[in-house]
Formats: sequence, structure tokens, C-alpha cells
Amino acid sequence: MFRAFLALGVALDLFIGVFLVIVFGWILDSWHDPRDRWAGPIMTTCWSIAFLLSSGAPILAYWLRRNNASRGTIALAVWLPAIVLIAICVVGLILSPP
Repeated sequence: MFRAFLALGVALDLFIGVFLVIVFGWILDSWHDPRDRWAGPIMTTCWSIAFLLSSGAPILAYWLRRNNASRGTIALAVWLPAIVLIAICVVGLILSPP
């Protein structure tokens, strides 16, 4: 059961990584925004952090597994990027203007 939980987390992390690669065109387009000059660097930084977290989580979990880390640490390493991304999206939807 624990391996299925981790496999689901890894699949979700890889899905997030693929999604981030697909939307990279919009991130590059934000550099040409004439109204908000700050949008390009901020969006690229956020995209880079999200991509590094989602693509690095399975590698970190594998490394932790090989070094006999506790099961909770491995699960946290796999699921933390997805939890953080979902939390940021929920907060953004709550705070967005109507």
C-alpha cells in the first residue's frame, strides 16, 4: 500500500513537470508584457522553482530510499511539491479579484 502511495505521488509529480513544460511558452511570453515589467522575472522564477521541486522530488525520494530514510520522510519528499502547488493555487483562487 505504501509503494502505491509513493507511486501515485511520483506520477503526480511527473504530471506536474510535464504540465510545466507545456506552459513554458506562456512563461516566455510574460517577458514581453508592456504593462507589467516585473511579470517576466517573477513568473520565470516561480516556474523554475515549481519545475525543480516537481522534477527533483522523485530523485530525492529514490536517494532517501537508498539511504534508508524513514517512510514518512520519503512520503513527504514525494508529496510536498504537489501539496505546495495545490495550496498556492487555492490561495490564489481565494484572493483573486471577482
